[in-house]
Amino acid sequence: MLIQVQNSHFKSTFLTNFATFSANRRFFIVINCTTTLLEQKTYLDHLIDFGWKYGPSVLSALALVLIGLWVIKRLTRGFDIFLRSRNVDPSLRPFFTSLSDTGMKVILVFMVANTIGIATTSFIAIFSAIAFSIGLALQGSLGNFASGVLILLFRPFRVGDLLSIDGKMGKVTEIQIFSTVLATPTGKKIIIPNGKITEGPIENIAEGSDVQAEVTLLIHSKTPLDWLRATVEEVATRCPYASGHGPASVQISGLSREDMKVQIAVWTKGETYEESLNFMYEELKKAFDIAGIELAKERRRESL
Repeated sequence: MLIQVQNSHFKSTFLTNFATFSANRRFFIVINCTTTLLEQKTYLDHLIDFGWKYGPSVLSALALVLIGLWVIKRLTRGFDIFLRSRNVDPSLRPFFTSLSDTGMKVILVFMVANTIGIATTSFIAIFSAIAFSIGLALQGSLGNFASGVLILLFRPFRVGDLLSIDGKMGKVTEIQIFSTVLATPTGKKIIIPNGKITEGPIENIAEGSDVQAEVTLLIHSKTPLDWLRATVEEVATRCPYASGHGPASVQISGLSREDMKVQIAVWTKGETYEESLNFMYEELKKAFDIAGIELAKERRRESL
């Protein structure tokens, strides 16, 4: 007996229910597995409808990806050229270019997803919430990061400059993205957050600039000024760190019945500022002892 079954759904049901019966009655069953022309036409129609519905979106997304990657590549290259023109540290340029490249590619992904028809509103909301939480938790570090970027871009000081920040003085040895490292003459390392540097005044004694090394002393009020000036000028002429930008100066900034506050300054270069101070203190002490110039007793700080 020959039975042809053409309906695909009926095939599996027929085989399951007729298995026992055919074994007992010795029937021969031939299953016609050929898909009908009607079914083929239905599948083709579905495929065509799918292509017309999603094809333009897919092609638009593909074009957006190709054009977007080309534009991002050009923008990243231009940003790197800008950083080079601003003399940004070579070790930090790859970080900034990579950060900008990644950010633009993330934006491109959202644009492509929106072009295809994928709803990105929920993803943007979740991403914004996560970014806000991270920013709130790390607001101090992000502030230092932003300050580090400003310092590297605008260069208010450079490595080798002598800085005085919040009573701390030292030469700049490193400008990091979150902090700046100073080194003192005694070998100590001072690490100052970049946010603290940009939020307050700093004293910068730039390397290579002409600056006055100032020494403040309390001299006995009966000391003749001409005698004092001659002694200071003699010491200043022997200073090996003097820049020759101008003569040494002696100014009286305070006066009492027993003493006078004298500010002595000698011109030097920024990189030898501390050496000039040390030389002047030591040599002035020796010269004053020889000349008989007496130092007065130190007054209370509030009276200075």
